[in-house]
Amino acid sequence: MAKSPPVQARARSAPNCQIRQPPIKICQTTISPKRMVLVQTSCSASNDVNRRAFQKAPSEVPLDASTSGRSDPLTRYVSSHPLAAPGIVIILSSMVFVMFPQTDMRVSRFFTFGTRFYLSDNPLLLLIRDANRLLPCIVLPIMVVLMMARPLKRSARLMTRRALFVLLSYVLGSAIMVHLFKNFFARARPQDVIEFGGTMEFTPAWQVASMCERNCSFPSGEAASAAAFLSVLVFVPNAYRKYVAALLVPLSMIVALNRVVFGAHFLSDVVLGWSLVCSLMLWLYAKMGLNIGG
Repeated sequence: MAKSPPVQARARSAPNCQIRQPPIKICQTTISPKRMVLVQTSCSASNDVNRRAFQKAPSEVPLDASTSGRSDPLTRYVSSHPLAAPGIVIILSSMVFVMFPQTDMRVSRFFTFGTRFYLSDNPLLLLIRDANRLLPCIVLPIMVVLMMARPLKRSARLMTRRALFVLLSYVLGSAIMVHLFKNFFARARPQDVIEFGGTMEFTPAWQVASMCERNCSFPSGEAASAAAFLSVLVFVPNAYRKYVAALLVPLSMIVALNRVVFGAHFLSDVVLGWSLVCSLMLWLYAKMGLNIGG
């Protein structure tokens, strides 16, 4: 009986017999250059594509990976939840005005001489008030024209969304929401309360009252309009937006606080009215997809 040749002899006798694994087919793919670069540039069936299909770009590091470790948890939470910052302001300020309602009276009394608000006739403050009232009459028609014109450009759709965002900020914020709150809470204005020569009683913020029938105090419509004007920042290029915002936001606050000096609103009317509209705008900004390429 003949013996079978050893295994090594059999391997030498069949040098062309090789076990090959089926190659994995990889086709060209596009991945963001900030995160990962795909080396394979065409469909291939070679065995070495499996080893070099993906590799990190040596000179590029993901932006969030380099900064996430440096920021504290609160900063990361606020950046990922745009409504967090104005929401915190609304909650904390509401707690202060509800727990310490005399804060409104003390701030308003600071601008009175006896029972008269002595700066209510100041020409500069009147000019600021009138300019704030005039802005919607200029901004809103421009937004309507931008929406109806539909320029024949690739950015036409984004331009339309931006114009719609500004319109909704004014209509939903400084018009509908403010007037619903005014009619529901029916709070008397500072110049109409007994402490400042009026005939109505003072009521704190968020308290439902029946002190007035129309054009009530809480929240401030002109403070809400000053906040809604910040919506035009969507038309500023991203590279310059934070610088323009650093200028417009303080001006918007000054215009809003101007109503306290006049005796037309309490401090809580202005702070909460301004913050509520800012919250609405941030919500609209995210829902309308303006935070992506906007």
